[in-house]
Amino acid sequence: MDSLHGPPQTVEAVIKYNQINKRIRLTSNIRKWITIISFLSPAVLLYGVFMLYPMFEAVRLSFFDWNGSAPIMNFVGLNNYIDILNDKVFILSLKHNIVWLVLDLVLLVIPVLLLAVMISKVKRGRLFFRTGFYLPAVLSLPVVSVLWGKIYDPMIGPINVILKSIGLNGLAINWLGHPWAVLPAIIIAGAWAFYGIYMIIYLSGLQSIDYSMYEAADMDGAGPIRKFWYITVPSLKNTINIVTTMVIVYGFKSFALIWIMTQGGPFYKSELVATYVYKAGFAMFKVSFAAAGSVILAVIVVVLTILFNAMRERSN
Repeated sequence: MDSLHGPPQTVEAVIKYNQINKRIRLTSNIRKWITIISFLSPAVLLYGVFMLYPMFEAVRLSFFDWNGSAPIMNFVGLNNYIDILNDKVFILSLKHNIVWLVLDLVLLVIPVLLLAVMISKVKRGRLFFRTGFYLPAVLSLPVVSVLWGKIYDPMIGPINVILKSIGLNGLAINWLGHPWAVLPAIIIAGAWAFYGIYMIIYLSGLQSIDYSMYEAADMDGAGPIRKFWYITVPSLKNTINIVTTMVIVYGFKSFALIWIMTQGGPFYKSELVATYVYKAGFAMFKVSFAAAGSVILAVIVVVLTILFNAMRERSN
């Protein structure tokens, strides 16, 4: 009867009671871990096979001399890294990536925030504007590349047609064939393709701002610019950090737009690290050399992301 009303009183019963409780807790923990593993294992397996394994394989290949088909791989240590860092085209492509990143930050972080603020102020037709501005994000990058390739067409493209119609024939150039214009032209196309995603992120952040702060600012006589800089921007600090991180990562991963529109030309003026590595691995069959370039690119992205997050945490 003691076991029905509380812990047993004899020594033997207490020992048996504790053993039963330990078995129950052990069985409960085992069931809990089985449940956790059953939910996580598919995602971990896919991540390991399609993400971690290729990453480790790329690092391993970068220390060998291999063309992708030879049965023997010769260990060369850091020679691939030394060779690629001394390659002028690789350094030029890395500079283009930095230019891409800087222009993306200028075109997307604050301008898209201003666009999101203006759309949030619309009384009627808000859904129409949200849908219209988000539509480019629905298109795949190959479609965006073909579309903007037609827009930049030197003969029938609308940009040159408009310039010629207003008498600015000197500005009607081959946008994808001119050395100084090709990279900014593609960057604008890429920004157009992604600003809808960032706009939605900003709009969701704007909904979390306490509207009473704007009412208090109105009572103090603050104008729209002061409210934007002293209420909206500080309140969206975490959202801006997320968008900035995404822009940084994308700025070093751009491939589809460049490859479809110019393939790095003319004369490497739009070459990025991603396209250069692709050419080295699949056109010149320098797989290990390309692996070293991809590892360098991955390290740069990771370091920049860590530094930015560290600066963000310090500012908080």
